[in-house]
Amino acid sequence: MGKILTKGLFCLLPIFFAMTGCQPRVTPADLVLRNGRLYTVDGAAPWAAAVAVRNGRFVYVGDEAGAARFIGGDTRVIDLGGRLALPGFIDSHAHPISSYKHFFEIDLSGCRGGADCQRAVAAYARTHPEAPFIRGRGWSNTDFPKTGPGKQLLDEVVPDRPVALASEDGHSKWVNSRALKLAGVTRATRDPVGGVIERDPRSNEPSGTLREAAADLVAGLFPAPGLEELKKGLEAYQEMALACGITTVHDASLDAESSETQAYRELEGTGRLRLRVRASLYVDPQKGNEQLAALDHERLRNAGRLFQTRAAKLFADGVVEGSTAYLLEPYRHLPGSRGEPIWAADALARMCGELDRRLWQIHIHAIGDAAVRSCLDAFTSARQANGRRDARHLLTHLQLVDGNDIARFASLGVVAVVQPFWFTKDAYYRDIQVPYLGQERADREYPMAGFLRSGGTVASASDYPVTVPCDPLRGIQTGVTRTETGRTGPGEVLWAEERATLEQMIASFTINGAFANFLEDVTGSIAAGKSADLVVLDKDLFRIPAGEISTAKVLMTLFEGNVAYSSGVFKN
Repeated sequence: MGKILTKGLFCLLPIFFAMTGCQPRVTPADLVLRNGRLYTVDGAAPWAAAVAVRNGRFVYVGDEAGAARFIGGDTRVIDLGGRLALPGFIDSHAHPISSYKHFFEIDLSGCRGGADCQRAVAAYARTHPEAPFIRGRGWSNTDFPKTGPGKQLLDEVVPDRPVALASEDGHSKWVNSRALKLAGVTRATRDPVGGVIERDPRSNEPSGTLREAAADLVAGLFPAPGLEELKKGLEAYQEMALACGITTVHDASLDAESSETQAYRELEGTGRLRLRVRASLYVDPQKGNEQLAALDHERLRNAGRLFQTRAAKLFADGVVEGSTAYLLEPYRHLPGSRGEPIWAADALARMCGELDRRLWQIHIHAIGDAAVRSCLDAFTSARQANGRRDARHLLTHLQLVDGNDIARFASLGVVAVVQPFWFTKDAYYRDIQVPYLGQERADREYPMAGFLRSGGTVASASDYPVTVPCDPLRGIQTGVTRTETGRTGPGEVLWAEERATLEQMIASFTINGAFANFLEDVTGSIAAGKSADLVVLDKDLFRIPAGEISTAKVLMTLFEGNVAYSSGVFKN
């Protein structure tokens, strides 16, 4: 009886407080943000004016009066001045581990044309005379013929040292004659499985561009960055990411039992990892199930609070610009070719079945519509073999998807991980996709709204360093408009029916990204109990034209309640 009476009195306490105007005492917060427009991405309460943060988590989300109860003598209070705040952004497919190459090797991303690239390489060679080799990335396939850039341009400025420069998509390498000679690549060298050696059509000599697996022919000449270099690159990446409002990232391909995973563990262990990382471990198509023991062991090693590797990464095909994406119908410029799958259908199904049985989340690169279908078929086979579970397998890039396969994402529980930055009629569209695919297919690239209409989950990503800068605001704008910045005519829109709403795009970079990484109970929305990950903007995205979203600037980024980036606007 006493327990019942006590419980009844407890239930009456809220009524008492409401009638008397008294409020129960609360423990003061570490931080209160007030006078803001907080879009919470929480369906139950999408808007708030203030939040309170304690021990790295939101303890209150609501109105100003409620937040005021959490202000104590040591509470830091920041007046947002009516500015918009969103949950911290999540980049669901990127390659931060490549940051050393981006920040500390040759960056050709700003170059336009062969002569511009050549000048950059020459300048680097002059300032690094001691370097035994030269490496970099960033050249665009649109600046060169279909066979890619030639070795002569590099030979003219660096004849005595091997040079290897990755394309901006990372699927091709431009090399000089010295690199080819040292690697023993000649006109007699056959194309490796899953790769293409571009050649002079008259002599059959390698012309200087190596596609996909062919790039591995010269890999031994260019040792990977060491542990300290990787850590240096990751720290540079996170400064850039936090300035863009990114608080969680999925590193899309790491090697198991390598310095790559060690770099992350050491950064977390020394307190220098300042954002949340989930990652995928690479599965080699040339190896069988014997590699899975190492992956299982690596998953156990990488179980920190911030850094975890719970996904396995496969590549189903290549890319359209290399004519290596796997298509249902032949390329327009190569009528006899549909591209080649990296995994045969039966091998892909077997590997996916075994990974699924071992409770891995499977993360697959799929560009062409045939590649996408083969992945969905493999997931179907895995479900039939192992039973239904909350696997949240990921398919990423999805440049071409047959209409009959769109609804299969939702029915299989597969998350579509897209790169909205690419949803435009840009130089790739004009110079490569239309000539290679034909007008009809080029105009039906990169679905997004279709996945959402069919009940699927879409998480957005940059594929950094393919996309630099990896600013989610630019991705949000492009997902809404599907045009390049400054182009407004209806003919500039890539597949208008696939435009997403502002709310859908924000969700794709927040709560949907959290779901894709099994983090929806931790982050992705501004809600009591979740990690205090938040970004404050100088412009209200809901009150400006869609074409101006990318002009908004990040003023402050909170990660786990700490100011991880500040533009200096908020002084108190």
